[in-house]
Amino acid sequence: MHKVLVILQKEWLEIKQQRGLLLSVLLPPLLLTLLPLGVAYGLTQTPGNLNNGFPPTITDPALVGLSDIELGQAIIGQQFSILFLLLPLIIPSVIAAYSIVGEKTNKTLEPLLATPMRTWELLLGKSLAALIPAVAITWLCGAIFIAGIGQVAVSSRVFAAIISSGWLVILVLCTPLLALIAIAAMVVVSSRVSDPRTAQQLTGVVIIPVMLVFFGQLTGVLVLNPALALGASGVLVLLAALAIWIATRMFQREAILTRWR
Repeated sequence: MHKVLVILQKEWLEIKQQRGLLLSVLLPPLLLTLLPLGVAYGLTQTPGNLNNGFPPTITDPALVGLSDIELGQAIIGQQFSILFLLLPLIIPSVIAAYSIVGEKTNKTLEPLLATPMRTWELLLGKSLAALIPAVAITWLCGAIFIAGIGQVAVSSRVFAAIISSGWLVILVLCTPLLALIAIAAMVVVSSRVSDPRTAQQLTGVVIIPVMLVFFGQLTGVLVLNPALALGASGVLVLLAALAIWIATRMFQREAILTRWR
């Protein structure tokens, strides 16, 4: 584990020195945390019927019987809360792209791969360097979002509709699993490309399932509840295990050194 900690310390030191990378890591969480709170507060200051344009058929029991202003705020809050699932996908993808492909552009890949370090130690150190910040930032922003909604929600029912038990399960359990999947995907892509931007673009496909959940909830087809959240967590456990296995199999040190010389 000493070698893993050395890699972890090295990665975090390099991240601190990359201002552009830090901006890419910190800007999405700020936007996805402050923007929904601002919109939710703005809805309380907007007169008139706020639920025009929302689905007329309410399938979520938490929304039944809400007034116009409560319904508008609850639906907007629910949609923004789903977007929090993008954070454990975006943050590790940005970090891992520079962590692996960036080694090539900085001319440090060959010496690193040539060190007497096992592949799993190298991958574990680099994966933790992306996983820990992603999970920590997502949970921190989630806590800020919960506290903020508690302040701007027009009623306790609106707060309960947005900060539901299903959403809390997703935030706590699915965040690290989604981050692991994103990191594994980045390892696979990074072993095949030599440019960080290309790696980030290719791994952008991992956000598609999150957007399906977003539109499913928006249209009323999908209702996020604890049972659904636990089921999704179980599926993500299997997907994360499969993704990690594929990543370790495809990350061939000799082949990467030969291809990138």
